[in-house]
Amino acid sequence: MKLALLALLAVLAWGVAPFWLQDGMFMDGQIYAAVAQNLADGLGHFWAPVYQPSSPVPYSEQLPMFTGVESLLFRTMGGTPWTERVFMALAWIATAFGLVALQRNMWPEAPRETALWTLVVWSSAPLVGWGMGNHVQEMWMAPFTVWAAVAMMHPRWAWLGGILTVGAALFKGPQGLFPLAWLPILALGSVLPRAVALRRFASVGAVVLAAAAMLWLWDDAREAILRNAGNRLVRTFTQDRAVTTSARWWLLGPLLGQWAVLFAASLAAAWLRFGTLRRAVDRRVLAVLALSLCASIPLMVTHEQRDFYLITSLPFAALGLANAVRGGTSVRKPWAMGVLGILALAGIATLPLRRVERDTALRASLAAHRGEFAPRASFNVSPEVRLNHELAAYAMRYYRWEVDLANTRRHEGHIVPDSVDVGGVLLQRKE
Repeated sequence: MKLALLALLAVLAWGVAPFWLQDGMFMDGQIYAAVAQNLADGLGHFWAPVYQPSSPVPYSEQLPMFTGVESLLFRTMGGTPWTERVFMALAWIATAFGLVALQRNMWPEAPRETALWTLVVWSSAPLVGWGMGNHVQEMWMAPFTVWAAVAMMHPRWAWLGGILTVGAALFKGPQGLFPLAWLPILALGSVLPRAVALRRFASVGAVVLAAAAMLWLWDDAREAILRNAGNRLVRTFTQDRAVTTSARWWLLGPLLGQWAVLFAASLAAAWLRFGTLRRAVDRRVLAVLALSLCASIPLMVTHEQRDFYLITSLPFAALGLANAVRGGTSVRKPWAMGVLGILALAGIATLPLRRVERDTALRASLAAHRGEFAPRASFNVSPEVRLNHELAAYAMRYYRWEVDLANTRRHEGHIVPDSVDVGGVLLQRKE
């Protein structure tokens, strides 16, 4: 148990924490935080959130579950960067507890410490740390889907799996519905008796259909879903995106890369535990790996593909790969305790030096003007920076300044490139 804890601490210190504590975020993460903060400030409501207050339409790039839940934390903690960090830490914790529950449910004969080794493997995936640092929705979709799978394994709580599946879909739409494949997979793999799986699936399906009907009859919810479908879902299938190649199989590369890291971590974990390695692939391993593929392979159908979309599938991939490699009796390795302990302490001690930063010049430029403009100030931009959407996201998130990239309204000032600091900007009062 101590060896597993030290391994987990070392992985978190070296692979996750530098991103979790990073300054600056991926543009989408900044936008989500700004929308959540606006909700906490009373701008918009759950089904009609607001990004730029002067916009004539609600924010509809994503469905509202992520920003709605995070707005509760903004009300408690305010606009500090620690709000996003705590929110992402809670996502990791919720997913971790779900993985522990699923591990013990699927492999009750395994030693209790096996669940910790599963967390070591999952946390080793590069996208886990990146996702925490960049505040992406998939980090919170993951615990919803993991706990949905856990609930479906329980005869009395299968219906809760349906509610959690609907909750997962309210983050980013249909891609959150993949837990519906879990019970059929268990039945086809003879992990559950088919009659049992069918009864539970009927319960889950009834809940999902009832929830869908309720959302459709709820005017605000229906309008939000239709806005998102028109703005996001249709575009996803019809327009090419910057990161997408012409081949629909582009996402296969990142998927194989993440699985390779998870498999290597599984081998290392088994070797540390047992000193030897042996294959332990069974129907349960194949079932969770199949569910992981159900969360990732369908994404290749769309024109829009990003590697971080895979984050939701990684807990299941980690669970399967961690249990695919076993050994005999655990071997006590005092030297491994020492090595992992030193790695963990060194990782913690060097965190300030290894913390990741993004958009340093841009953030510094905005910070230099923090006292010159009041919240809700509005700006136009020069043509050279008109496509800098990160600028608009940072300004709204940290200073509540609204950057009108279309230049269609009256403004209090304008933004021009900084001729001295490359990547920076200057904010000036409009004459």
